Amino acid sequence: MSQPHDGFGPAVPVRRTGSATPRRTIVLLIALALAVLASAGGLVRVIQHRGAAEPESAASAPLPAEPTHATLRWRTPMPDLTSFTENVVDRGLWITGDSLVQVMPEALVAHSLKTGEEQWSMPLAAGAQGCGSSPAMDAQRIAVLAGMYCEHLMVVDLTTGEQVVTIALESARLLPSYGRPAILGDTVVVGSAGGGAGFRISDGEQLWWSPLDAECVETSFTVANGAFVSRLACGYDCNGREECFHGWESAGLRATTEDGRELWRWVFDYATEGSRLDIMGVLSVDPLVIVAGLDMYGGGRRIYVVEDPGESVLTEVGSDVTDYRRPCTLSSIWLCPTALVGADHLALSGWIDEEGMPVIDLVSGELRNRDDDADARAAYPVAVVEGEFLAYRPGMAGQPGSLVAMDPRSLEERTVMTLDGKAAEAEQELWTHAANDVRMLWDAESGTFVMAAHAFASHRAEQPADALLVYR
Repeated sequence: MSQPHDGFGPAVPVRRTGSATPRRTIVLLIALALAVLASAGGLVRVIQHRGAAEPESAASAPLPAEPTHATLRWRTPMPDLTSFTENVVDRGLWITGDSLVQVMPEALVAHSLKTGEEQWSMPLAAGAQGCGSSPAMDAQRIAVLAGMYCEHLMVVDLTTGEQVVTIALESARLLPSYGRPAILGDTVVVGSAGGGAGFRISDGEQLWWSPLDAECVETSFTVANGAFVSRLACGYDCNGREECFHGWESAGLRATTEDGRELWRWVFDYATEGSRLDIMGVLSVDPLVIVAGLDMYGGGRRIYVVEDPGESVLTEVGSDVTDYRRPCTLSSIWLCPTALVGADHLALSGWIDEEGMPVIDLVSGELRNRDDDADARAAYPVAVVEGEFLAYRPGMAGQPGSLVAMDPRSLEERTVMTLDGKAAEAEQELWTHAANDVRMLWDAESGTFVMAAHAFASHRAEQPADALLVYR
C-alpha cells in the first residue's frame, strides 16, 4: 500500500490567520489560505464570468411544451418493519437505463422503470445506525456500505446486481462511523470523523489513508465535475466526554483526480467575525455554494457563495437557512436534495402551507420571491432542465400534485405534468408520514417522475402505505 504525498493522503495543514474585522452583513470577507495548482487553471470562476454550462444535476432532454397528465404506472408497498431493528436513513435511489434501483431495509433492489417488475435483488445489511451509499453512480456502478457497523464497502454493478468488489474497512485505519462513499473510475473512497481512505476497485487494494494523528484529514467525499471533492478538516480537539474529532481549527474543500492528483484547494479560518464558520453542506461546486454554520453551538446556518476567491470574498445569500426546509441531511454535507443551483440562481424548498419555492439570485445575493400570495403552496425543486427549475407542488384536499417549471430570471411558471388524480390519496399519505424523507427523481428521457421514501425504521409511529410511486 502506498500513501502519495502530492494527492491523496495526509492533507497539508492550514495556516491560521486570526479573526477578521467586522464587515457588512451581506458580504462576509474571510481570510483565505488559497492553494491552487497550475494544472487546475484556477479554483472557481467568478460568478459574473462563468460560462452557461448547467450543473451535473441538469437533465438532458427538454421538458414537455404542453402540460401532460401522468398515470401512476406502478408502486411498491412499504416493507414490513415489525422485526426490523436496524436503521435506514438517506439511502440511495438511482435510475440507469430501464432500471430504478433503491436501497431497501435489507436489500438493494432493481425494478424495471417501465413496468415495476423486479429485475434483481441483493441482500444488504442495513447497520445499527444506517449506512451510506454514493449519491452518484459512475459507469453504472455505485458504492454502498453495509454491515452492523458499516464495516463493509461494496461496489455494485447496477446493470446486473453483482458485487464488483467487497472491502473490509476494519484495517483501513479509519474511525467509525463512516460517511458516504464516492466512486470515480477505478477508485472508491470513504471518509469518517478520523479521516478518509481510497481503494482500487479492480483488485480491492488500499491506495491511501489518513493517519489517525494527522493534523489535516479529508472527512467526507463526493464526485463533482469529474473529480473527487472532499471536505478538508484540520485541527484536533476533544470534548468533555473524551471524544476527539478533526475540524475544530479550520475547514475547507479539496478536489483531486481519480489517481489522486490535486486540482484545487479552498480553505478558510472559521474563527472569523468572532464566530466559528464550519461547512455544513455543499450545494454546488461551480459556482461554489456552501451552507456554513456560524458558531456550531447556536450561531445558525447561512448560505454563502464563494464569489471571488482571489479577493477572498464570500457573499451571504438569502437569509438564515432555518427559514426554509433544511437543504442538506444531517448525515452528509454532500446530500442536499432540497436545494438546486442553476442559471446563476438557487432554489430552496419552502415550508408546507407557508412558502412556495424561494429563488435566490447568486450574483446579487437577493431573494427573488417568497410566494407570499394566498394561493402559493410549498414547492420542492427536483431538477434543473435547460435553465429552468423543475419543481413538485403537493396536492391538497384530495387533489393531486403537479410538476411545474419556473424560469429563475423572470419567475414565470408553467405546469409541466399533473399527477394521477386516482392516486392522490397515496401521494398525500407519503408526504404526510414521511415528508422529510422523500426523494424525487425526474428521468428526462422517458418523462418519468419518481417519489420514494428513503428512510425506514420500525420505531416510527406511522408509516405510509407505499415506499415508491412512479408516474409517467
